[in-house]
This record gives sequence, structure tokens and C-alpha cells, in this order.
Amino acid sequence: MYREITFQVYLHVYFILQPIGKYAKNNAFLKVNNLKVWTPEEKSWWRRKPSKASVVILDNVSVCMRTGEFVAVIGPSGAGKTTFLMSMAGKCTLPNSGVITLNGKNIKDLCGSVEIVPQFDVFMDSLTVEEHLIFMTEMKLGSVNKPSNKARLTSLIQELKLNMLKNSLISSLSGGERRLLSLATSLLSNPQILICDEPTTGLDSYNAALVVGVLKTLSTSGKIVICSVHQPSSDLFKEFNSISLMAEGKLLFHGSQEDCKDFFERLNLRCPQNYNPAEFYIKAVFMDLSNKIYGLENKSVVSEDETGSTSQQELACQRNWFKQVQLLLWRSSLVFKRNIKGCFFQLLFNTVISSLIISTCYVGISGTTQEGVQDLRGFLWLLCSEVSFSVSYCALYAFESDLTLFKREVGTYKASSFYVGRFLCLVPRCITWPIAYVVIATLAVDLPNHFITAVKFTLSLICTAVASTAYGLGMGALFLSSGIMGDIMPCADLPLFLMSGAFLRISSLPLWLYPLKYFSHFYYGMDAISNVYWRQIDWIECSSNSTSICLNNGDSVLLENGYSKNFIFEDSLGLLFVTIVWSLLGFYGLKREENKGYAY
Repeated sequence: MYREITFQVYLHVYFILQPIGKYAKNNAFLKVNNLKVWTPEEKSWWRRKPSKASVVILDNVSVCMRTGEFVAVIGPSGAGKTTFLMSMAGKCTLPNSGVITLNGKNIKDLCGSVEIVPQFDVFMDSLTVEEHLIFMTEMKLGSVNKPSNKARLTSLIQELKLNMLKNSLISSLSGGERRLLSLATSLLSNPQILICDEPTTGLDSYNAALVVGVLKTLSTSGKIVICSVHQPSSDLFKEFNSISLMAEGKLLFHGSQEDCKDFFERLNLRCPQNYNPAEFYIKAVFMDLSNKIYGLENKSVVSEDETGSTSQQELACQRNWFKQVQLLLWRSSLVFKRNIKGCFFQLLFNTVISSLIISTCYVGISGTTQEGVQDLRGFLWLLCSEVSFSVSYCALYAFESDLTLFKREVGTYKASSFYVGRFLCLVPRCITWPIAYVVIATLAVDLPNHFITAVKFTLSLICTAVASTAYGLGMGALFLSSGIMGDIMPCADLPLFLMSGAFLRISSLPLWLYPLKYFSHFYYGMDAISNVYWRQIDWIECSSNSTSICLNNGDSVLLENGYSKNFIFEDSLGLLFVTIVWSLLGFYGLKREENKGYAY
């Protein structure tokens, strides 16, 4: 009991009596004052009481750091280390209070001054190292052809020993090499503060020592480097010149290795020889303070001089919207080139084979007989539905694979440019797939003015495919979980394709259901290709002994289905409307994910 009370007293004394003015003459001065972070209460809409109470993650943390510090943030699991790091980077989206400043300016207002090297590296693995760094240089700094940017990129590649890996695919890199690439990405903007979350996780002792050595060199070159480390070895721990010790949301100590050693020895807590100091400090805090740590109150008032140097030029910038879209398209085009074989086989099996089956089943059909009317209706529906379903379901999972990358790159580009870039990447599919379907499927079908009709079919289906792609992207962005998408999509498909007119007369729909057709890309696609075909059929043979209603021309067929007369204008406007509506919903889904903040 005596040792526990003594430890608390020493903590109070340590924070209150830190030398004032210690950091006044340094180039970078990071100040955290009374930072508190907590989780919001979770409430069900049908219950007044919260279903999950608010939990404090960081409790009134205050600290100062200066240029040249190489800080190890250590503590037991759940101590709040990652939240502390993300808060200092200005990327914590949880409710919080307190102030974090760099040279007197709020950390959130400084572009490029703080960068993060995340614990888990996320890249577009189909790019080479050089292509990834060129993309990030263009996004963060400006044109890579600008001499200063080119020099910055070249020097980073050389300093981090990435020269031999420039043309290697990221997918082929080892864990240590990926970590160095992540470090290079973060250093492009020449930040004053570099924050690393578990930089040695997943690395062997050699690569861990390599990464820590690089980070230590960066701290001596005029930066503040802050790392959370989980059970570092004795050799790695000695490389850090400052220690931040955390437990249960409180910062218990911040200072040099010697100060930390002296501090614990004054409490009669001596690290045994040949014992890992980091492990000893964590165990000492955990064992000696126990639940008493909640009684601690950080009474430090950070009053050091904040006039750090602001002479460093802020290199980071955000490119204009059109340039962002162009760069995202360029990156996607590189991935497409390397995956072109997969795209070719997908086209072969999804399009060519299915269109051959359709062509085989409808050999020689013509809409000039009563029997052929139903055959043509089925043929046109299969053309429209195959194109629509194929492109929409390909678009459905476009964001799921890139979501982590998108959230990791939050702030580098806008959510709208990412959505438009992804949409435009799928436009070539909206062109090639309808062409393949129409060319192959119509080979054995009797079409009036075959070539002209096939061209009109193709143009109509291309427009339908664009709207279908927007529909797939919208659904994919709104429901990012593949399990939820698999459940929701068929439920949304059913009413939309019932509006196509292939299964029921649109004119017979109940009044309350009729407006749904205006949101159906199936309706506009079927309306367009049906009008293209049936308006060319002036006469349909009627059997003299037929008891059923005889449709004697194409106009009668269109009237029976309830298709429009002014189809060119209405269908073009309708498909544009569907594309815009689903694009806005898709953008909303992405923006919602962006607002959740940086993925760490």
C-alpha cells in the first residue's frame, strides 16, 4: 500500500515540476494539453436508456515533445496507445476534448506536418514500388516532373534503400520492404512529426532493427518520431531516447531513458540486470498500481514556450478535383493492364459463351409471325437482362476490395473523385460487353436492316449498362458488407426487372406502383430496344383460325406492353436520371465511410 501511494505522489510531483522552457528553442514543439477521448453512448431508437455506456479511452493526457525526440509509447494492451497516436495526428474521430498544437497551431489545421506509418500496410498490390510512389507524389506534392518533387522522390528511394525494388510489384515485397515503402509514402510531404503504430509488428529481428534504425536517423535529422511498441526487445528499446508510459488511458510518465530509470528506482522499483526494461516498466505499472490507477489525476499544466520554428515549408497539397480523377484513373489503368488476362477470360466466359447460348436457342426467329412475337420478346429481354445483370454485379463488389485502401488514403483525395474514378474505370466494360452480346447473339436472328438494327441495339444497351453500373456501385457503396449485399441486391432487383414489361403489362400496374418504373434501368433498356425492333415491323401474320388476340404490327406489340412512343428522348432522360440517382446514393455511402475517419 505504501509503495502504491508513493508512486502516485511521485507522478504528481513529476508532472508539476517539469522544467519550464525546456523546449523553447526547438524547431518543432508538440503540445498535448488535457486530451480526453471517449466512445459515444449507443442508444436504440426504441429505448431511452443507452444500450452501451460511454467509455473513456484517454483521460486528461498532457505532454510536450520536441524536435529530436525518438519516443517509445509503451503500456499494457488497452492502455489507449493507438488512440493517443491518432489524436496527435489529428485523425481521431471519437468525441474528444483538449488541445493538441504544433508550434502553437492546432494540429488539424496543418496540412502535411504530421504523417502516420500504420501498423498494417495497405497498398494496391498490382503496382510497382515506383508507380505507387509516383502516384502518391502527384497526389500529395504536385507534378512529379517538377524538379523539387522529383528530387524529393529520388532521395527518398535512395535513402530508404528502395532503388533495387523500384520495378518490383508490391505484392512481391517482404514485410520489411513493405514497411519501408509505407515509410517512404509518409515522408513524401516532409512532415515535422512522424507517428508509427507498431512499426515492428510482423517483422523478424533483422527487419525490425532496420526499420527502427531508419526511424532513429529521421529523429536526429530534425523530426519528432513517435512509435507505439508492443514488447520491444532490449536492443530495440535502447534505441529510443524518450519514453511515454501509459496505462488505462493515462499518461504516467514521459521523459528520457535515464529519467525513467531514476524515477522507478526512487520508488524502489529496480530493473534486474539482463532484464528487458520495457517489459519491467509495463509489469511494474500493471502490478503495483492495479486498479488504483483510476485514482490518478494528471495535474500537469503545459506552460512551455510554444514559439517553435515555422520556417519549414509545408510541401503537402491536395490536387484539384479533375487531376485527382485523372490520377486515380491512371492508377486503375496500371492495375487493369496487369490483370488483362483475367478480364479477357471474364469477357469470354461471362459474355461470349452466354451470348452463344442465346443465339443457339433463338436460331431463325422472326417477329413477323404470332409465334415469333413471344420469341422476340424473350430474346430482347435476355439481351437487356444479361447486359444489366453482368455489369451491375461486377460493379457491386468494386468498393469492397478497395475500401480499406480508400479509408487509409482519407484526405489524399476526395470521396467524389474516388467514386467518379471507379465509375469511369467500368465504362469500357459498359461498351465491350453490349457489343459482344449483340454481335454474337443476333447472328442467327432475323433482324430487319440487320446491321443498323444491331448498331441501335448496341447503343441502347451501352446506355443501359452505364445506368446498371451506377446501380451496382450505388448498392455496393451503401451496403459494403458482401453478406448484406448478397441479401439486399436480389430484393432490389425483383421489383426493378418486373417493371421491364417482359413479365407483365406496364399499363396494368396499380397507380401506386406505377412510379417505380421510372427508377428501373430494366424498363428503359427494354423500352429502347423494343422500340428499335418493333417500329420496323409493319405487318405480323395473323392465323385465320386463331382465337387469341392478333397483334397485326409492331405498334400493337409496343402498345400491349405499355412502352412509350417518344422513346429516344424519354429513355435517354430516364437512364440519365437513374445514373444520377444511384451515383448520388453511392457517393453518400462512400462519404459516410470517409466520415468515419482514417482506418488504423
